[in-house]
Amino acid sequence: MSKRERSRCRSKVDGNVERLYKHHLNPPIYKRRAWDLPRADTDVPSDLAIDRIKPLNNTVPYYNQHIIISTGKSDWESRIENETEGANMAKALKEMTKRTPGLDDPTPVTMISNSSFPIRQHQGTLDEPSSDCLSGSIYLFPQFLFFPRILNTEAHHNRLVHTYLSPRQDRESATASPPEFAEPQPITKPTILICSHASRDRRCGILGPLLHREFETCAQKEELNIDAAMISHVGGHAFAGNVIVYIPPNYPVELNKSMGGKDITSPLAGMGIWYGRVEPKHVQGILDVTVRKGSIIGELWRGTSESQLKG
Repeated sequence: MSKRERSRCRSKVDGNVERLYKHHLNPPIYKRRAWDLPRADTDVPSDLAIDRIKPLNNTVPYYNQHIIISTGKSDWESRIENETEGANMAKALKEMTKRTPGLDDPTPVTMISNSSFPIRQHQGTLDEPSSDCLSGSIYLFPQFLFFPRILNTEAHHNRLVHTYLSPRQDRESATASPPEFAEPQPITKPTILICSHASRDRRCGILGPLLHREFETCAQKEELNIDAAMISHVGGHAFAGNVIVYIPPNYPVELNKSMGGKDITSPLAGMGIWYGRVEPKHVQGILDVTVRKGSIIGELWRGTSESQLKG
């Protein structure tokens, strides 16, 4: 889709979905170079062929909202809709959220990712085959909503899509909540997502688990309350490791003591910060600079998402 077509397409959506994802804005940029940040001792293989030449900025794919599905795995089929193990919620949701070719479809562009967040087995009394009784947690951005349990059933898929993902006028005709549909909870912790899709690209498959382990280790050491998971393909394998940091609305940053040490809302609250070429040595700096201080590390910055679904 050309730039002009994207612009016209967005104008169709703007009445219901504010322009959610912007790749150009003026965020607070961290002045120190990425390699000056605190670093880990983990070595990165030297044969990964990371693209260190092409500019990173404005390399985020265009989309309006992001669904993260829990699968309990860190790798999947090259295309997640082709998964054959267990219930394939990604396939069903991709079908329900796909856009009709042309410029008159107001359906928001939805990115769907599988994640290593754990999956749950449904314990109810449904009569469907066991694979259909599987349930998964879903994280939805930029609405910053967490669905603790979505059953892999058409009724639950319809409720999710037509009530929480569709343009406002479609939500008005949404069906009532089906049995055992757990209403969403607000996400109040930063969510850090790392591409680990090895079957799609070896670079992410190697760096993803290294980064995930480093984020969890550093966060625990710093007593920083975050959610971190490995996810499927988000684009830009040549820029591995790829990391998305979603900062929830009203998330506070702590000012230094010279300013009274009071908490204020992060300048990045409600946004998703995309980073590329991330190595374990950068993880501590991302937690300190982006999560704690609300600034962007310019050397690693691919783009930024912001705003939320209206209504």
